[in-house]
Amino acid sequence: MCVIFYPVANLLSKNKSKDLEALTVEKAKSAVEALIPYFNKAILNSDDISLFTAIDNIGKIENITSCSILDKSGKMLIPSDANKWNTEKNTIIYNNATKNKTGLLQQTSEKETLLLSESLAENHTLFCMISVQKASKNARYWKIKYYTIASFVAVFIIIVFYFLSRLLILMPFIRIKKSLEDKSHGNTDTGDRNEITDIFDSQRDKIAKKIQTLKDENESLSKIIEYLQHASVKDSLAFIILNSLNEIVYAYDNTKDILKDNFGKGSHLLEITKAHDLIQIVEEANENQEKEIKKFIRNYIITAISISEKGKVVGTIIKVQNKVN
Repeated sequence: MCVIFYPVANLLSKNKSKDLEALTVEKAKSAVEALIPYFNKAILNSDDISLFTAIDNIGKIENITSCSILDKSGKMLIPSDANKWNTEKNTIIYNNATKNKTGLLQQTSEKETLLLSESLAENHTLFCMISVQKASKNARYWKIKYYTIASFVAVFIIIVFYFLSRLLILMPFIRIKKSLEDKSHGNTDTGDRNEITDIFDSQRDKIAKKIQTLKDENESLSKIIEYLQHASVKDSLAFIILNSLNEIVYAYDNTKDILKDNFGKGSHLLEITKAHDLIQIVEEANENQEKEIKKFIRNYIITAISISEKGKVVGTIIKVQNKVN
């Protein structure tokens, strides 16, 4: 149960963590993109007050820890943290963002922080730090839930298997063992003894019948193979092998005139033949076992022979040859 449920619970928890993180980022990104027109308008109008107001509004968005505007040289013009005013950001992650003219989301050196960048007017770039710490915390709670549910389900299945095995496997053996022990002490009830004897006799008879059936089928197959080794089927347009009940064992029909299209293994010849004269040929072959019977049907040469074993028909082989000119 652990081998089955642990990978499932682990996979579900990972997917849930990705979904929560993606939802957090998408909400923050949508809120930032809604303010981009205000930033562009303020930059084009050199309206610093509007820029400060927009920066302050972004700082209030859930899961955004900090934001700032950089010019094309990487100098921080308007940060949410006044201590970082006019500082330069020349790291690879910031350079990639300033070169990119569309929105870009990058993983920072901190595991649970992402850097979102959006291009602004006059080669300015807006940077926002998005924290997914809350999403990760919620994902851990979901992971615990998944493992708890998986544990309960595994225990429930184990209990069900235990009682089923006890009911279907262990109890019959205990009953038989008790009966045999009572017999060894001379306390076996006649009815119980007869019941146990009947069970073993019935199983023995079933096994003996199966062995005899397999033996008969093997002998029949040997006789048919022995005949086929001496028969030429290369020039046959159709070839049919029947068992002792005139059911299809193997067949193909390239003429499309002898058998119906829906024939298959186990089908009775009477149900799937188009040429009903074929039934009479098979009956004649059964009456003259081991003797080839040749007839003409629909301008085809039909050859049939019944293979016998100990005086009983075990199969019939039918061969259809080229049309008569």
